[in-house]
Amino acid sequence: MAERNFKKKKRNNVQRHRKPVMLITGEGKNKTEQLYFSSFNEQHGNYVIRFVKTGLDTDPSRMLRSMKKAWTANGLNTKNGDKAYIVLDLDCDPQKIQKIKSLQKSSKNIKFIVSNPCIEVWFILHFKYTTHPFEDSKDPKKELAKYIPGYKENMDISEKIRPYLEKAGENIKKLTEHFNSINIKWGDVDCNPMTEVDTILKELGVL
Repeated sequence: MAERNFKKKKRNNVQRHRKPVMLITGEGKNKTEQLYFSSFNEQHGNYVIRFVKTGLDTDPSRMLRSMKKAWTANGLNTKNGDKAYIVLDLDCDPQKIQKIKSLQKSSKNIKFIVSNPCIEVWFILHFKYTTHPFEDSKDPKKELAKYIPGYKENMDISEKIRPYLEKAGENIKKLTEHFNSINIKWGDVDCNPMTEVDTILKELGVL
């Protein structure tokens, strides 16, 4: 499907105003992120949320290149309030974390939104507060299944967890304060569990 072009159209040489655009992409075929963020598209209309396909890519540098192409092709500009986010799981991988940090320094328009080990950490915080580190990306999925029976990737759980969004916001704040108190920098490999998904929701005005 061709990507929609958001460049401003002219009528009688006068540019029409448009809503800011928020581009989001996730890893490979995993639709978890798209299903979740899509649920806010109608309720919070300050942005036009669009998703960028990156094929099977899970490599941060290739995903960034794809997002930069989409940003340019759609004529987006931070001056118009446009945003772009790459949502990634860190998988407790120190090398991946360092690579993302390096790429972030070279990208001003596009922000990496990371979770360690995976986005399911954010979903778990809707149900409980925890500082218990997870061994790998499978661990949080097993934990989440305690609250959402049968949970698996690509499942749309947005309506199931929506009533607990405020609780998740409180828990992520507590989690951030916890790591600060023990001198672990937010986003480092030792910061587990960790998620930055709330950054997007704050931008949308949800939190």
